[in-house]
Amino acid sequence: MIRAITATATIALLVLATASMALCADIVGTVSDTQGNPIQGVQITAQTRAGNVVGQAFSGANGKYQITGIDPGTYDYLLNPLKTGFKAGSGVSDLNSKGLTINWKLSPTAPAIALASEGTAVALAGDPFGFSASEFASLLVVATAGVAAATVGGYAAAGGFSSSPPAASPAL
Repeated sequence: MIRAITATATIALLVLATASMALCADIVGTVSDTQGNPIQGVQITAQTRAGNVVGQAFSGANGKYQITGIDPGTYDYLLNPLKTGFKAGSGVSDLNSKGLTINWKLSPTAPAIALASEGTAVALAGDPFGFSASEFASLLVVATAGVAAATVGGYAAAGGFSSSPPAASPAL
């Protein structure tokens, strides 16, 4: 009888552990400069709206980072460039069980720009933004001029991104 109870309890704990892990998600991405070069040693933090840190990672030599095991919800994402000479950035986005890819573009003169997309199967190779250096530089000039929170086509400067579509899109 005790063996049956122990076996049942063990199976129940395994099922609960597996179910809770299935509800967790990962956040992945790359950190690069305006030329598309990977930036190592940048800190990315996910925190609740109340400021509680739920996960943190540092970009590696290839610019990639991964934060694992985060419960679905709405989080603030903070990029701290530490001693790299680049500007910081932040944003807010929902995280669901599919995960989230946040690719960051850094500049020494303007706040970091992020591109967020649902899921973690997004290819992390190359330049995920698809801008030439001059196109990206023109975006930084606009961001520096005070339009840093504007979102255009999914790109955002200084923390204006969200994985949810806006209630109404402005006419261009």
